[in-house]
Amino acid sequence: MINWKESAREDVLEIYSYFLSVSFALADNWSDELEKKLKLIEQFPGMGRIVPDYDVSFIREVFVSSYRLVYSTQEDVLKVLAVRPMGRPLGKL
Repeated sequence: MINWKESAREDVLEIYSYFLSVSFALADNWSDELEKKLKLIEQFPGMGRIVPDYDVSFIREVFVSSYRLVYSTQEDVLKVLAVRPMGRPLGKL
């Protein structure tokens, strides 16, 4: 099971809403890619790269189009921390 930080849920809603304002197909494709990546990290939590901004082994990221899906893996708990554009610094998680 994947847990979500509330701000990460808000990130996803903001991104999806933006894509939806451009094109339903774009929003749908991004949503499908996000779902696939979530299933993969649920099965293989160590697959993502260590986030260079933090450089600790339990904070990792995978890419969903041009977005960084940042998650933590501690004590067998997988938690999505943020979904941010690649060009934007992560800041505090």
